Amino acid sequence: MTHTVDAQESKLLKELAQLRAEFPSLDPHLFPALQQLAKFYFDEHRFNEARPLLNEALEIRIQALGENHFQVAESLCHLAALAAALHEHVQSINLLKQSEQILKGYGNERREQLATVLNQLVESLFAESQYAEATDVAKRALELQGGNIHAAKPEVTRTRNNLAALHVARGEYYLAARLLKLNVQVMKCDNKVSEMAVSTALNNLAEVFRLQGQLKEAWHQAVKALWSRRRSLGRQHPMVAQSWANLAAIRFDEGKHAAAESLFRRALAIRKIHSANHPALYALTLRCLAEVVLAAGRAYESETIYRQAAEIYEQSFGPNDSQLALTLTYLGRLHIECGQHGSAQQVLARAAEIQDSRRKARDPAIAFTFNTFGSLHAARAIYDQAEDYHRRALDVQRAILGKEHPDVATTLIMLGDATFALGKHADAETSYRKALQIRRQQFGERHRSVAEGMHRLAKLMVAEGEPARAIELCAALTKRHSHTLELVPALHADTLGTLADAHMALDQLDFVEQYSREELALREPHQQARPGESLPAFGRLTKHFLRRKQFDEALANAQPLVAFAERLHGANHPNMIPYVEQIAEVYASRGQAEETHAAIERALKLRDRKYGAASDEVMQALERFGNLLYEVGMEELSSDFFTRASNIRDRNSHALFV
Repeated sequence: MTHTVDAQESKLLKELAQLRAEFPSLDPHLFPALQQLAKFYFDEHRFNEARPLLNEALEIRIQALGENHFQVAESLCHLAALAAALHEHVQSINLLKQSEQILKGYGNERREQLATVLNQLVESLFAESQYAEATDVAKRALELQGGNIHAAKPEVTRTRNNLAALHVARGEYYLAARLLKLNVQVMKCDNKVSEMAVSTALNNLAEVFRLQGQLKEAWHQAVKALWSRRRSLGRQHPMVAQSWANLAAIRFDEGKHAAAESLFRRALAIRKIHSANHPALYALTLRCLAEVVLAAGRAYESETIYRQAAEIYEQSFGPNDSQLALTLTYLGRLHIECGQHGSAQQVLARAAEIQDSRRKARDPAIAFTFNTFGSLHAARAIYDQAEDYHRRALDVQRAILGKEHPDVATTLIMLGDATFALGKHADAETSYRKALQIRRQQFGERHRSVAEGMHRLAKLMVAEGEPARAIELCAALTKRHSHTLELVPALHADTLGTLADAHMALDQLDFVEQYSREELALREPHQQARPGESLPAFGRLTKHFLRRKQFDEALANAQPLVAFAERLHGANHPNMIPYVEQIAEVYASRGQAEETHAAIERALKLRDRKYGAASDEVMQALERFGNLLYEVGMEELSSDFFTRASNIRDRNSHALFV
């Protein structure tokens, strides 16, 4: 194959050289040879070699035909396609708008060519996330072709596909599905349409079904696309790799991580063959594989794959590439899940620096970086800063995607979590209900994201002192979304945890133990990689057994509680305070004076570090420990803590009067 390509290039170069020797510069006779060689380089992804040839071809046409000739418009479109291939979408848009102005001067005479230019302009506007303008342009392209959305013309098919992509960008998946189904239907009835074009339409339809949560239908369409592509292109073509990756994404959404990993690795093997020409696709597949490996609980391996993808993006596209920032953001999210907050801060700071350098770009990925930074602050219990980052992400998304996009709903959930943690329950409820409304509107009642939204509201009801309503909502969730809970064990575990909290509030302790143990069983495979998720269940069980005066069982849960908290936060982090104080209470209840004293002193040191040695928070903790120790019969130790609390109060009172 390489020998054939080299021979073809040599032939084209020789022909051009002969013409240059025969004709002067910018002679029209040079034009066909320039175009042929430029097309060869374009097809081989040697875009920088194609550019000077296309520029020369444009100059020839302008000199021979004038600036406003329709063939000049055609050459501008060729340069725009080249700019788009190099991700220079702003330049592509400007070139296409020049072409549009030329063709408008011809009236109805060149309307088909103008429609083609407008479709190309839609695609460049889409790449720049200028969805509103792109939609207007797509509608104009349709009007030029007669305005019939059901027409079987090839350019109308392209317009339908572009409109479907714009609906997907706005989260209007059901509208996108209608257009793509129509495309598939029209193509199958047209014997002139290639099998490759039909397979692409099937692939697009499969992706929309996946986004809607209709995973069986998505799988059916994606499999048909795969076999069609293999027949048309062979087993090792990049488009076949895309089909394997699409199938992998469906299996991933189904929670079938082993199958998803196997399919992504098939796609990766093909893309590695073509990685020299398509480094971005190879890196993208690596990133998808890392997501699956992380979900399977292999965090260290996932980190290695993310770093490999980041290195490819940086080497291929430079240190300020948008996909590099996105990959670093995913890596930062991994560190957050593993409790490695320092590493997360370092990686996310680099991602944010890249995003800041692109601040004029209309890119939803900027919101993803902000949201992940917000998640880091939430993991560190700095909820006011988490709220600020989530609001910034929301502003970006609403400006680019609109107010009803599913990604906006996701950010509203994260914002609700932050305001919930700050005690702003009314604000949290507003965010949760708006998110649930968007998800029901865009996905339908049975979608997994609706189940997630219902769970958030149930959790809020427990916090607002309405545990009975929370239990009712969780029962409805479990009944309506039983299949989703089977596929998404993390959501199932969260729901069980909320049920346990609700029953704890109602003092129905048998249910508390039952649901908490079921929750921990679901979380157990990922406890080492994501220790923070198990903390609420261990803490709840510790309180449960203390209430029942089953002190051995309380200690058995308090010990892993502290161990996982240390893994998440570090032994000397102020976030350790509630966990150390809880195990101190367990030791005190068991009458273990030495262990109790050590745990209390550790908790007090943590409070000293966070609030100051003479703070009210330290004084209140001393009094609370004094009361606890008095109740369990450790009077001497109790007296010491009361004295220390009194000394702080006296010092503070003296400072006040002075």
